[in-house]
Amino acid sequence: MKDVTLANRALVFLALSLLLTLHMHLDRLPVWIVLGAVGSLLWRAGIHYGRLASPHWSIKGALVLLGFTGIYFTYGRDLSIESMVSLLVAGFALKPLEVEKRSDSYVLIFLCYLLIGLHFLFERGPLDYLWVLAIMLVILTTQITINQSVAPNDENGSDSIRTNTAHWQALSLFLKALPLAAFLFFVLPRLAPLWVLNIPTSDGVIGLSDSMSPGQIAQLGKSDELAFRVRFNSVVPPLKDQYWRALVLDYFDGESWSQRYQPEINWDSQSYAKNSSKDVFTEYEVLLEPHDEKWLFSLGAALPRTVNVGLSEDGRLVSKHAVHSQYQYSVVSNLKTGSQKDSLSALASKAYLQIPAQGNERSQAFARALKDKFPSVDDFTQALQLFFNGNEFYYTLSPGELDSENTIDEFLFDSQKGFCAHFAGSLVYLMRSVGVPARVVVGYLGVEENPVANYYSVYQYNAHAWVEIWHKGVGWKKIDPTGWVAPERIEQGLEQAVQRDFVGFSTNLPWLKSIRDQMNAFNYYWNDWMLSYKGGAQQQLLEGVFGKRSELELILVLLGCFFSVLAIGFLFMFMDFKSKRLSHEQRMLVLYQAKLIKSGIKIFPSTSVLQMSEQAVLYNPSLKSDITAIRHMFERSLYVSPESLMTKSERLHLKKAILLLAKKLNKKGR
Repeated sequence: MKDVTLANRALVFLALSLLLTLHMHLDRLPVWIVLGAVGSLLWRAGIHYGRLASPHWSIKGALVLLGFTGIYFTYGRDLSIESMVSLLVAGFALKPLEVEKRSDSYVLIFLCYLLIGLHFLFERGPLDYLWVLAIMLVILTTQITINQSVAPNDENGSDSIRTNTAHWQALSLFLKALPLAAFLFFVLPRLAPLWVLNIPTSDGVIGLSDSMSPGQIAQLGKSDELAFRVRFNSVVPPLKDQYWRALVLDYFDGESWSQRYQPEINWDSQSYAKNSSKDVFTEYEVLLEPHDEKWLFSLGAALPRTVNVGLSEDGRLVSKHAVHSQYQYSVVSNLKTGSQKDSLSALASKAYLQIPAQGNERSQAFARALKDKFPSVDDFTQALQLFFNGNEFYYTLSPGELDSENTIDEFLFDSQKGFCAHFAGSLVYLMRSVGVPARVVVGYLGVEENPVANYYSVYQYNAHAWVEIWHKGVGWKKIDPTGWVAPERIEQGLEQAVQRDFVGFSTNLPWLKSIRDQMNAFNYYWNDWMLSYKGGAQQQLLEGVFGKRSELELILVLLGCFFSVLAIGFLFMFMDFKSKRLSHEQRMLVLYQAKLIKSGIKIFPSTSVLQMSEQAVLYNPSLKSDITAIRHMFERSLYVSPESLMTKSERLHLKKAILLLAKKLNKKGR
């Protein structure tokens, strides 16, 4: 293929494709990359119009080095999906400076296809798929336009090949590919990928972390990002039982809580035995948003019903692999019965009694004095509840910073303003100070119902921390000290507890809430179906279409369908079943023939323009000048060269001349 300089139209389409592709990653790219991309396009425009010179190779090298340096200072040495995509986009943004010929532009086109595909590493909603398809059509139109592009070479600088139909060609190719794409999606087995991208995102995920500082969960309380969705297969538990367990924190360094103790994880599926009439079981499915960690969320005493999901000794559900994309799993939970272990191991007891050797002396002295008055764990717990109730503790999303090294002392006796993490952390510290094993549990509290799709959403502002205390011979008992200070948080939800600071969706307009529910339901159905369409669901569909067959028969039928679809596709590619469209000049010629025939002149399909003119002159010699003028116009536009095609005004003039000639011929006939 001859390499040619790109025409204006092709360059405009190429710039549009680049901008749309960059727009897909706009919210995750550093600002300097976006500005660099815009600057690169403006520089390329200046080169095209002759106002700027093409950059020297040394300048190009300096820009590349600057791009690598910017990526390093932006992301450091941590390998993440964002850093790799940003590096690719940085090179992508500089590429327009080298685009001169048609072959250069194809590299940019293929990079556009790659980058819109990489968008699915971050977003997979139904609107994202539609947006990707729309941009893909624009890029395909650009590719066709470039393929047809020839540099301006005539005196007027107009393109010698017209590409006004490129978008229709792109749409045609897209529609022809849909049957094959549908076949590949619905029929072929959904195999696991041959490679797995286990690379975390650097800043694209908001959620719980494996440590808890006093103000960290309060910051999550100001985020309305979705954490996960859940569909209950049985009765929905009340709010007081909607504690979504994720992490158990045991180690306190004086400022933050973290997990040091690593209990064993059981990866074998188990079953519940009903121990008493008080047991309440619930089954549910969770559609989890990616958080780049292995922990999962569950209610009460949970048992997983999904492979590669284990249950740790501290009651947490754990995935074998970090969750880098949406993940669906099933659970059955006992909401009323917790851990029934009679004793703690020495290692576990040491972990759940750990406190720093120094600091928070006021809290330790307070706890010991109170324990002397109330020796039993239950009485001591009740005394602590009276302490919180009897002082002016305040539940807030903006508790302020604890500046001293004795954070527990400062919170309990000075500021007395905190979020759930403050209350949970201080209670565990007080318990451990008097030899009672205790631990902080972090997760979420509450759900938001979507009545349209009958599922429930949990958002980041539902983040919560509570406490579990060890009772010898009984096991772990849940206590939520937040309920001592702000009972409305436990009974009515976060919106009622912090009305001024609540960031979730809140409205008194039923129609607005209905629209939101409809949109969220559509998104949920899409993600649920996309994740669940494999294995049994796909087998059920194939049996419904092809009937129950053996594996060999099914494979042969599928192969036959696959090759049939391919054959039909190739048939459409190599054969054109549509009649060829006539040009404007050809349609004028058909009109001329029809008018002459209607006037009584014998014209045949094989009659040339010259022969038609001669027949018309013989029919009416007085109109020879009019007939000759029409013939010259046809001959110049049809037979001379493509540059002599009629303009719109010329076509209108010819049409009027033909109609006027027809009237004059018809007068003679009468």
